[in-house]
Amino acid sequence: MIVWKSFGASVIGASHVRAGKPNQDAWASFHRLWGDGIVVSDGVGSRPFSDLGSRAACLAVARAVRGLGANPDEDRATLVDRIKRKWVALLEPLVPRDCAATCLFAVRMEGSAVLMGMLGDGLVAVVRGDDSVAVLSEEKANAFTNTTVALSPDVTTEDWRWLSMPEEECRSIVVCTDGVADDLSDATGFVRAFCDAHRGLSTFSASRRAREALEKWPVPKHTDDRTLACLFREEVDDDWP
Repeated sequence: MIVWKSFGASVIGASHVRAGKPNQDAWASFHRLWGDGIVVSDGVGSRPFSDLGSRAACLAVARAVRGLGANPDEDRATLVDRIKRKWVALLEPLVPRDCAATCLFAVRMEGSAVLMGMLGDGLVAVVRGDDSVAVLSEEKANAFTNTTVALSPDVTTEDWRWLSMPEEECRSIVVCTDGVADDLSDATGFVRAFCDAHRGLSTFSASRRAREALEKWPVPKHTDDRTLACLFREEVDDDWP
């Protein structure tokens, strides 16, 4: 029998600790009869309520995917619209522009492909069954002239990056904010090694080890919040759990 499991962690960056600000990253996972998924979000630091925006983004995705058709890859516009509307509703009475946040997710609907979406910076990566890695990431070449795209009532399907593949081809999926992604000189190598190191652990142990890894991040001068989540398929005995 195949089951989908998840784990993740988020740690506040040193710059926010010094400034007395909250962690502006957030993450969530969901496992339902109709599907499974993970989502991470990074609040835009210049906005006063971006920490609330990132939390709302995670909850909005978890709510928006419910009730979609069997193939969410064909319903991207519907999904984007639902995410926006639920995000705005969750933030009321706050003004959405004061809560801007990125949004990265992976969702597997029962009996369909795995759909991955990315709005803004960060990283989405999937390890296939043959150990190859497919990656979604933001082009950083023009980072000094372009502003990171973030959730707002005006974003469209074209503002997102997309990746989908049959669920049987997906072994593990990692999504992370730029506090992790920007420090990776070899993203595919990191994702492959990270997934291999955590696959055999319980959800609790994997989340704990992920948190420890983020707290001991080997780039001491990087002071941003760091968040990572993983969704993976596992074959278990028929009498599981």
